[in-house]
Amino acid sequence: MWNWLSEPRAAQIALGLLLVIAVRSILEFFRIGGAAGAPLSNDEIFYIEGALAAVCAGLAVLALHAIGRHGWATLFTAAAIVALLAWKIAVIG
Repeated sequence: MWNWLSEPRAAQIALGLLLVIAVRSILEFFRIGGAAGAPLSNDEIFYIEGALAAVCAGLAVLALHAIGRHGWATLFTAAAIVALLAWKIAVIG
């Protein structure tokens, strides 16, 4: 049943998940009124920082995947998601 989920495929899915998180953060930035020409609020900055953190984590996962460290890539993704959630809970409360 799980034969399709090889380590490289799991790393690819993990990378895709980080990209979805980054895109969702950018879309949330626009949803709350970002890019309207006004100075950025703290909420808008929070979502931009979150998107940047997710993209940076995605680049690290891509590098790990490219050098064949698929297990580490998947593990790094899990750690990045936990860190992003903890950051969101700490900031937004």
